Amino acid sequence: MLSARDRRDRPPEEGVVAELQGFAVDKAFFTSHKGILLETELVFGIILVSIFAYDALKIYRTEMAPGAIQGDQQ
Repeated sequence: MLSARDRRDRPPEEGVVAELQGFAVDKAFFTSHKGILLETELVFGIILVSIFAYDALKIYRTEMAPGAIQGDQQ
């Protein structure tokens, strides 16, 4: 029987399974209330970031860009 020390000193496993070991998906979590809330918050956050980025670009085009163009014409 392997002791905790033997398991700790083993070389890491190779392959795809070892790479994805920390990224396991818990399907029970995503179907729970907390998981559904997390998914909703992520989607809402993506929508908000998109709106803020669009608004910042619109403000930049209307206020900053014409000033630079008018300065060049004079």
